[in-house]
Amino acid sequence: MMASGTVMILRTINNHWKNASFVLPSSCRSFHTGGPVSTDILQGRWASSHQYQQLDLEENFASSKLVLDDLPPKEAKVVVCGGGMVGTSVLYHLAMLGWGKDVVMLEQGRIGGASSWRGSGFLGGVKLTGPEMKILCKSKALAKELSDAGHDTGWKQCGGLHLARTRDRITHFRKMRAIAEANGTECYILSPEETAKKCDIINTSDLVGSFWVPNDGVCDPYKLTFTLLKLALEQGAHVVDECHLSRIMVQNERVVAVETSKGMIECDYIVNTGGLWARNIGQMSEPQVKVPVHPAEHYFLYTQKLDGIDPTMPALRDPDGNIYIREFNGGFLCGGFEKWAKPSFEKELPGPLQDRELLEDWDHFFVMLKEMLFRVPVMKKASLGCLYNTSCAFSADHRWILGMVPELTNYFVVGGLRSGGSSAAGGIGSMIAEWIVSGTPNMDAYDLDILRFLPAHNNGKFLLDRVREVPGIHYSNAYPFSDFTTGRCLRMSPIFPRLKAAGAVFGQVMGYERPSYFLHKSNGDSADYETTFDNEASIPFQIATTKTWTKPQWFESVAKEYAACREGVALLDYSSFAKFDVWSKGDEVVQALQYLCSNDLDIPVGNIIHTGMQNSYGGYENDCSLARTAPNHYMMIAPSIQQTRSITWLKRNLPSDGSVKDIDFIGREALEQQKKEGVKRLYVHLQLEDHNPEVDPWAWGGEPIYRDGVFVGVTTTTGYGFTLNNLICLGFVRNYDKNGNMDYVTPEYIMAGDYEVDIAGVRYSASVSLRSPSLPSKFPEPQSNRYLATQT
Repeated sequence: MMASGTVMILRTINNHWKNASFVLPSSCRSFHTGGPVSTDILQGRWASSHQYQQLDLEENFASSKLVLDDLPPKEAKVVVCGGGMVGTSVLYHLAMLGWGKDVVMLEQGRIGGASSWRGSGFLGGVKLTGPEMKILCKSKALAKELSDAGHDTGWKQCGGLHLARTRDRITHFRKMRAIAEANGTECYILSPEETAKKCDIINTSDLVGSFWVPNDGVCDPYKLTFTLLKLALEQGAHVVDECHLSRIMVQNERVVAVETSKGMIECDYIVNTGGLWARNIGQMSEPQVKVPVHPAEHYFLYTQKLDGIDPTMPALRDPDGNIYIREFNGGFLCGGFEKWAKPSFEKELPGPLQDRELLEDWDHFFVMLKEMLFRVPVMKKASLGCLYNTSCAFSADHRWILGMVPELTNYFVVGGLRSGGSSAAGGIGSMIAEWIVSGTPNMDAYDLDILRFLPAHNNGKFLLDRVREVPGIHYSNAYPFSDFTTGRCLRMSPIFPRLKAAGAVFGQVMGYERPSYFLHKSNGDSADYETTFDNEASIPFQIATTKTWTKPQWFESVAKEYAACREGVALLDYSSFAKFDVWSKGDEVVQALQYLCSNDLDIPVGNIIHTGMQNSYGGYENDCSLARTAPNHYMMIAPSIQQTRSITWLKRNLPSDGSVKDIDFIGREALEQQKKEGVKRLYVHLQLEDHNPEVDPWAWGGEPIYRDGVFVGVTTTTGYGFTLNNLICLGFVRNYDKNGNMDYVTPEYIMAGDYEVDIAGVRYSASVSLRSPSLPSKFPEPQSNRYLATQT
């Protein structure tokens, strides 16, 4: 018997697939793949039910007898808004941490309807950036652990095969392999011949090699999400579907309750995992929470079963062709990220599930289909299952969005996963849950934190313009200093026209157009910049790019600017830096800043001092300068990228009752403990010794550092030293014991080792120092007999 007030979730969700026959447009009937395509793939029928994803819950999960709540509870510790894969993962991890009975997940449609429940299912663990790689590895490990425990997640360790058509792509893969191997991941660079042996159905005629990760795999997104849901419900978690969120109530900058179509819920925390609706959910509170995401169309192609397809074939990624392919239920599941995408729902987002469908656009999909048939010729023999056109939310800068929002102190958000729910949900759910329960995340997520955005990034027109370009970035070569051509001119210096006229080539930082370098035509730099996208209302100007892993084309231009700064006089425009006025009626501002900052801020009026703002662990939350303009008035100047982070840290840590007198600054206790016991990492200066900047790949950040042949850290900042005439790398060095645990690091430990930096698979020896060297003085300063600006 089923208890009253509950409903079974044993449903068959098949209303997406139509029984209408169709013929592809004439433009899709001939391909550059050696002739016409089989009529089987040009003519087909929509499946009456989505057999390709096995969405028949009644058949697959009837034995589970799971139930949902008919009405939400009156109170909850956490309300999760959005029942997609990420929301379900957050629910699951909170339940596993013991909060199950105090968590409720709301879904406006029916459970299983979110697009993330039926994605590609790729599970890989290799990325160039540390935070994303940790999240991916956690997600993959979760799917495997659940499968090993007997749960049906569709997990298959089939390996991941990344294909390369160009030498630059292989260099990119070599960089990925370097960081992956340093972190213990087994992976290989393969020749075209070796690639064909890993997957004999692919065309390798245009390949220069591939990147093989044998422990990667795939899952069934629906089965994995359902398993997470089932386990969360077993821990007492509440799930309510067909429940519309209407208002988020706030008091004293904290969410206190949410209002829904099925009643009010008082809560301590809210997690916005609304996917396409995340930005709209942000607008339901006062103040509004700004979540800069916009939906764009994303296509999945399913074929029917095809004889001879190996169920363990590798998960294929062909980034130079902008496509991916995997085996699914005896056929193929394919998709891609076209260079220029189509925004979806430009005027208004849809409501429940039945309104979310998008019409297929075969002419738009044709570019990717052509690449799929070229890469896997046997696919021409397959009968079409269906082409599914869904919408996925993309962030303004292509990276995932997560963390505590700046507007409210108990409001978390996850968004912009760009159709990667299955690959990221496990790790993100773990991090958000740990963050809520313990107060801090279980990994560094600085690069993904929502605090990297400004309110201007949430502008609808900007997001609509930008989202056309963002999906194509996913499979582009991750060259250093990549920039967008859309969504420009958000913020400009008053001298922007003069900078532009002087030949400035611009980069965008926190919406600001800032000169990256000045173009000297004699240097032949013209191929190393782009102009703005075809927007007649925009101001056409040159955008800096670095489309190489070796010596950049802008090198000579920057060398001339360096010489001018070192040997002559230079004027630098710092107007884009973040600036804040901090003041009080009495001396409260001095006491407050003494509490927030680690330096002594009680300086004479008219003086400027540089300081850090530490967190409770002694780490930096902000790096800024403070100018005292009056006894009770300071101006804070911080790097542009710190604008939102700086003001948020100030607001959250300035005591409202003035109770900061005679209190040590935040983090002092942690720093004193480090001073007494030692530290477990040190920032070092490395100068490459056997590297040829003219021909060898350059270090651009994130390269593994080895001490006596053992991995000890990665580079954080790199650049060319024009006075030293060599590449310089900065990075943290750690001391790992035999068990992989971090031990204390001393200056003696640093100086006693032999160092190498791995750049794209080649280790270059490097000399180490604890401080940057003092460069030869050009013009000695009379008072100190040295030129301070040359100490880098």
